Amino acid sequence: MKIELHTHSKEISTCGHLSIDELLSLYKKAEYDVVVITNHFSTAIANYWQARGIKDFHRAYFDCLEYAENAGRKSGICVLPGCELRFDSSDNDYLVYGMNAEMCRDWRDICAMTEKEFKNFADEHDILFYQAHPFRNGMKVVNPQYLHGIETQNTHPRHDSRNDIAALWAKKFNLPGIAGSDCHQKQDAGTSAILTEYKIEKIEDLLYILKNNLYKIL
Repeated sequence: MKIELHTHSKEISTCGHLSIDELLSLYKKAEYDVVVITNHFSTAIANYWQARGIKDFHRAYFDCLEYAENAGRKSGICVLPGCELRFDSSDNDYLVYGMNAEMCRDWRDICAMTEKEFKNFADEHDILFYQAHPFRNGMKVVNPQYLHGIETQNTHPRHDSRNDIAALWAKKFNLPGIAGSDCHQKQDAGTSAILTEYKIEKIEDLLYILKNNLYKIL
């Protein structure tokens, strides 16, 4: 199965240029089986939408994911929930898989955590926590003990993510690497993927292959 681990839609991510429907249409044409929606999840994003009349950021965020999952079923793509988390104390971005609406109902508390605190939270709730594009300008590497892995291949065409350095860093600290297109615009879609022989139908299936390294980077 061909899996996209890093995408953004304009319904939530202010930097996104594609709607959920446009995003899935592109990935259907690119013959992907699974797409994970990783919209930005941060206090800044919440404040942006609240200033525009969307008072309940948590509900809006997960309503978007629910719509995406339903749209995926109609188009024949398995759509799974994720997020790109940014803490209040840092400009780093983190890809999170397995965090559901109930786990982050107190989203302000989530955003106020440190990496160490969130790693403990993630371990307690069976969540996977990866640093996104850790060697891009403006990012700072964190203690590898606070991560489940890092994004070693990010193919966003308007940033230099220094994937070669990320891959070396992952190898040095024995961190699993993942890959994603970091899709924001039409030309970004389907430029990266992971492949697995295991059938992915729900988030638990994705967590299983990631935890057990049952995939390869395309």
